[in-house]
Amino acid sequence: MAGSAVALVAACLGWTARAQAPSEHAGHHPAGVADVAAPPSPASAAPRSISASASSTASAGADEHASHHPGGSPAPDSAALAGAGMAGMAGSSAGSAPGGQASSMMAMMRNCCGQGARTPLFAALMRLPGMPAEQRQQVAAQAHDRLNQGLALLSQGARDARRASTPQAMSEAGERARDGLSLFDSGAAAHAALSGQGNPQIVALNWFRDELSLPNQSGQHGGSLFGLTPQHLLLMTMLVLVSGGLLLLQLLRLRRVRELMSAGIPAVAGAASARVSSPPSAAPAPPPLQPTPTPGTVTSGLPLSNSAAPGGTALRRPRTWAGELRVAQIIRETPTIETFRLVEPSADRLPFDFLPGQFLQVEVEPEAGKPVRRSYTIASSPTQRAYVELTVKREEQGVVSRYLHDNVKVGDRIKMSGPFGTFTFTGSDAESIVLIAGGVGITPMMSVLRYLTDTAWPGEIFFVYGARSTDEFVFRWELEQLERRHERLHVFATMQRTPGTVWLGPEGLLTKEMLQAAVPDIVHRRVHLCGPPPMMTAVKRLLTELGVPEAQIHSEAFGPASLPLDDAPEAVASAEPATVASSAGTVPSAAPPSPPQQAQIAPTTLTFSISGVSAALPADQTVLEAAEGAGVEIPFVCRIGECGVCVTHLLQGEVTMAVETGLDPADKAQGYVLACQAKGTGVPLVVEA
Repeated sequence: MAGSAVALVAACLGWTARAQAPSEHAGHHPAGVADVAAPPSPASAAPRSISASASSTASAGADEHASHHPGGSPAPDSAALAGAGMAGMAGSSAGSAPGGQASSMMAMMRNCCGQGARTPLFAALMRLPGMPAEQRQQVAAQAHDRLNQGLALLSQGARDARRASTPQAMSEAGERARDGLSLFDSGAAAHAALSGQGNPQIVALNWFRDELSLPNQSGQHGGSLFGLTPQHLLLMTMLVLVSGGLLLLQLLRLRRVRELMSAGIPAVAGAASARVSSPPSAAPAPPPLQPTPTPGTVTSGLPLSNSAAPGGTALRRPRTWAGELRVAQIIRETPTIETFRLVEPSADRLPFDFLPGQFLQVEVEPEAGKPVRRSYTIASSPTQRAYVELTVKREEQGVVSRYLHDNVKVGDRIKMSGPFGTFTFTGSDAESIVLIAGGVGITPMMSVLRYLTDTAWPGEIFFVYGARSTDEFVFRWELEQLERRHERLHVFATMQRTPGTVWLGPEGLLTKEMLQAAVPDIVHRRVHLCGPPPMMTAVKRLLTELGVPEAQIHSEAFGPASLPLDDAPEAVASAEPATVASSAGTVPSAAPPSPPQQAQIAPTTLTFSISGVSAALPADQTVLEAAEGAGVEIPFVCRIGECGVCVTHLLQGEVTMAVETGLDPADKAQGYVLACQAKGTGVPLVVEA
C-alpha cells in the first residue's frame, strides 16, 4: 500500500503538469522570466517519446480542465499537453540530479500543495463513494493510463541504467525508474479502490502519508473492538479490575466498621444484684486467654472516641494500652497545679483512644527499683489526637505528684497505662448536662466540656465550680473564652478572693440557692459531680434537697487509694451485693449469702492461670488481696469498685461483688470481674493473672 501511495503522488504530479493550460501556466510564470529547462542529457529524448504514448490521458482530462476554468480560454491540444506534461516531469527528473530526492519532493509540494495546484485523481478518489458511473469510468481510464506510463518509465529507466557510464546518468535512470514505479502503484491502487478492495478515501490519505513519510493508518483499527487496539483494551481491563478491587475493599471496610460499631454498643444490663451463671446442663470450655497488653501496643482497634454513638447510645469503653509517652510541654496553671502535655514518642498520633472523663495510670520510680503508681484524670479532649494532657496538683504528702512537679522535665518519658474509668459523658445520654467540680476535680469536667464544645454539641451545658481561693481557680481564662464563644454554655464559680486579685463572683461554699440560680430546672437534668469526698457529700445533700433523682447523679471521688465505706458515694454504699460467674461455672443461681453465712464459708483455692500460682482465698478476702499476698500483680487504683482498673477475667468458679460500678456490662457478660470486689463462694476459682 505504501508503494501505491507513492505512485498516487507521482500520478497526481504528472496529471497536474499535463492538464495545466498554457494560459494558466503563463500565469504562474510572469513575463520576462524564462522557464528553466533541464540540462541536455543522453536520455532527454526518452521522455518525449514516452509522452506521446500518454496523449490519450491528457485528452481524457481536457473536459475536466475546462470545467475548472469556466469562461476561460479553451483547453489546449490534449496531445500537446500530454507531451509537455511528460516532458516537464522528465525534465524535472533529469535536472534534479544535483538535488536528488530533495528537489523531487520540493517539486511534488509545488505541484500538489502550492498555489494553483490541482490533483484531480486524489480529489476523485476522495469523492469516489458518491461519484456517478460516468466519472468512475474516467477515473478508471486515468488509472489505466498511469499503469501504462509507469511501465514505460520503468523500462526506460532500466535501459538508461544499463547504458549509464557516469554517476549523473545513473541517478537520472534511478529517478525515471522511481517515477515509473510511482505511476504504476498509483494506477494499481486506483483500480483496487474502484473494484471495492479498499476504501478510496483511505487510499488517498495513505498516499499523502507515504509521501510525507508518515505512518500508514490503513487498517490501524481493523478487527478491534470499538476501534480500540488490543493494548488499549488490555490496559482498560486492568484499570477496571483494579478500580473494582478498590471499591470492593472499601465496601468490606465499611461493613467491618458497622460490625465494630454494633459490637461496641453495650447491651442493656440487668439489675446489679442479679446472679450471672451458665445453665447447669451446659459446660462449655473456658474461653481462650486474652494476651496481656505489652508496652507500646494497642489492644483493640475501636472507633475513634469522638465518633457519634449510633442511636443515641453510649460508646463502648476503649480497651487499655500500656507503654511510654514523652513529655512535650509543661504548663503552669496555678502556683500548685501543672498540666503535662504527653505525646507518642515515635508517631504523631496517640496509640490509644479514650472517652472524656477517663484517666491514665502513671508509674514512676522515686527510688530505684521501687515503682509507684497513681491515677490522674485526662483533662484534654478526645478530639485532640496528637496529645493527651494530665493536670496534676502538687501535694506535700503525694509521692507521685511531688515527683512529677520536681523531677520531670520536657523530653522525659513516663510509663503509663489506660485509659480506665466509666465516669464519662459523650453527649449521647442526655439533652443537657450539669458539671459540678471542686478543686482539681475539674480535670474530668474539662475533658467533657472541651469535647462537647469541639463537637458542637447542641445541648445546654452548666459548669459549676468551687475553689478555695482565686489563686487556685484553674482554667479560668479558658472557661471565660469558651463561655463567650458558646451561647449554650453557662459557667458559675464561687471561691474566696485572694488579696491582690480581682474577683466579682460569689464567695464562700456552694449553697442550694446558688445551685438554683445557676442551673434552672436542675431536677430534670443529668448531673456529673467530682471533687474531694467531703465536698461531694455536701453537694449530694444539696441535690437531694432540690429534688434531683439519685439516678441522675453521677459522681467520681478522688483522693487516697482506699476510702472508708462511709465516705464512698451513696450510690456505691447502698448497692446490693451481686454475683458474677464465668462462662465455665456450673453453680446454679442462688441469692447471695448474708454476712453471717458468708463468714461460715470455708476457704477455697484461688489459681492464677498466667502466673501458675495458687493461694488460699478466705471468704472475707477479695481476689485482689489474695493476689497481693501471693505476689501476683493485678493493677488497681481505687479499691472500691469504681475505677475499673482491676478488671480480671474469671475463667472458672463463681464470685460475689458488693460494687460493680467500674465493670462494663458487656465485660461482665463475658466473665470479667473486679478483683477488688470479687469474693469466693466456696468453689475453686481460676482467674487470668
